[in-house]
Amino acid sequence: MHPSPLSSSKCRTLTARLFKLGTLFSLLLLTACGPSLRHQQLVEQHLRSHRYADADAVVEKNKNDYGDRNRLLYYLDRAFLLHLSGRYEESNRFFEQAAAEIDRLYTQSLSTHAGAMLTNDNLLPYEGEDFETVLIHLFSALNYAALGRWDDALVEARQVDARLNLLNDRHTQKNVYKEDAFARYLSGILYETRGESNDAFISYRKAYEAFQGYKKNYNTPVPSRLGLDLIRITNTLHLSEEQEEYQRLFPEAVAVSSGKPSEQGGEMVVVTYEGRSPVKEDYFIDAPVPDGGGGLYLVRVALPRFVPRPSQVGSVEVTFRQGETLLKQSADVMEDITALAKKNLEDRIARISSKAIARATAKYAAARTAKHQAKKRGGEGAEILTDFLTNVYSLATEQSDKRSWRTLPAKIRLARISLPPGEWEVRIAYYSNQGHLIEERPIPPLKIEKGKPQFLIDHLLQ
Repeated sequence: MHPSPLSSSKCRTLTARLFKLGTLFSLLLLTACGPSLRHQQLVEQHLRSHRYADADAVVEKNKNDYGDRNRLLYYLDRAFLLHLSGRYEESNRFFEQAAAEIDRLYTQSLSTHAGAMLTNDNLLPYEGEDFETVLIHLFSALNYAALGRWDDALVEARQVDARLNLLNDRHTQKNVYKEDAFARYLSGILYETRGESNDAFISYRKAYEAFQGYKKNYNTPVPSRLGLDLIRITNTLHLSEEQEEYQRLFPEAVAVSSGKPSEQGGEMVVVTYEGRSPVKEDYFIDAPVPDGGGGLYLVRVALPRFVPRPSQVGSVEVTFRQGETLLKQSADVMEDITALAKKNLEDRIARISSKAIARATAKYAAARTAKHQAKKRGGEGAEILTDFLTNVYSLATEQSDKRSWRTLPAKIRLARISLPPGEWEVRIAYYSNQGHLIEERPIPPLKIEKGKPQFLIDHLLQ
């Protein structure tokens, strides 16, 4: 018995099903991809005007836009915007929830991942890029430092190292991102604050070693400020051999470190954020898979890559004034988040590719089976229509996971200066690569106390 041709009514039924399937899937993808473009633009508009509380209010109001799959992104956005608002304790509560969510997702059932084998990773709960999960602890440490809670800040700075070790233990192919140089340097500051010079020296030394890797992998130079700290702390500890080594490595810091600025009084640590973190886009590769007949079939798979969002900022200068005394210091780049994100994703692209090819292979095999069944039941017309349906489905579902923590800055800089006790006016000037002033930010007078560093955090979106 020959299969009967597909009737026009059956065609209409199948077409209607295709439309419903496409509509439902499109809605599913929209909800899976996180906050809407309008939502993100509104947040950035507030950030550009330094209205951080308003930006946070937008995120809070639109919590449902994130959905369950993007709960982590909601926690991260709230935490960072509250951090910029100076609401450090609230910020840390959201960072704690973000860290707990990451741990929960790691131990969740594999059934959700199996379900995504015929669709894409956007339907999975977002677990965060490796570098994002590390930065949670770095920003938490800065929150505690801004609150003057040095012990808690140090605990979070140590958590950066613990998180990195955990991530690298999970992956058979090791990441370049094994040490966070900024976290090491911040630990040095915190140990010095507690009067633990030996541990401070160890942290500064590890920071110097980590910055060697930063220079190689992210084109981030060793901060000149670090040389000053290494020479000073080795002098304090009477480590003459090490001091001579660092004087040779940082000749420009020798003259500056001849005094003992840390003994003059208090200290100001200024942390600045600039620009916007990179965003992901798709790129496609054609991968050969078995066609079931002894040959090969090329399937197109989508992979993610980070694309920088250029910043206008080329340098940052901090000015401190008390009466006739005027001091200036350039801020050093401590974390190039754009470079870190790109390299971190490149390091795991082989794992992403394997999964994407396996998913494309599964979809191809399912489509081949569907066409075979359609031909058997409805003839060539049904086979052609099924082929069309499965091709549309494959094209619609072949997207990489382009979610990321978008409220992050592109770079983090730090300036650090010892100051006599008293009230100081601070101005932070952001300059372009051509040396043109982009914006100068006056800060309300800050009181410096002997032996107590004052942490100041500032942000410029441009």
